[in-house]
Amino acid sequence: MKNILFTVLLVVFTFTSNASEKGDRANINQVIDQYIMTEDAGDMKKQAKLMSKDRVWVGFGGRMTNQAMNMKIQLEQYKQAKLFMPDVEWFSDARDRLIKFYGKGSVAVASFYWYRTFVLPANAPLEKAKFYKQPSPTVVTIVLERDGKQWKMIHTHSSPMTPQN
Repeated sequence: MKNILFTVLLVVFTFTSNASEKGDRANINQVIDQYIMTEDAGDMKKQAKLMSKDRVWVGFGGRMTNQAMNMKIQLEQYKQAKLFMPDVEWFSDARDRLIKFYGKGSVAVASFYWYRTFVLPANAPLEKAKFYKQPSPTVVTIVLERDGKQWKMIHTHSSPMTPQN
């Protein structure tokens, strides 16, 4: 009798655990997709909603622990880029996504290869177009924390897969 009860409980726990992890995995993939869409669109205000207010970013320019300042800088960078060369189209892809859960499912680590490509407008002036170089593929790791029913990015680390000049 004990063996049957143990087996039933094990099956129920495994099914429930896998079902909730599957839903969380889908939600985290959705956060990654939204992150990419907002990055391509240059919509940093919408992207900021995907992150905790104390998110840490580590990447090409060093380490940024002030999320509000980080977003302010990115907003200005996108604004200036649009003034310099309007109508540049960006396309990004997060490949080979790997998501692992920790802390009884309250924390997740997502890692992927990020490929970004831009397309300049046909009428782009040559003197401006020469400043554009396709970005190197990047390895991105994101730490997310469950905030109620939503997942928020609390840490982002990006490293180029090729040497930067």
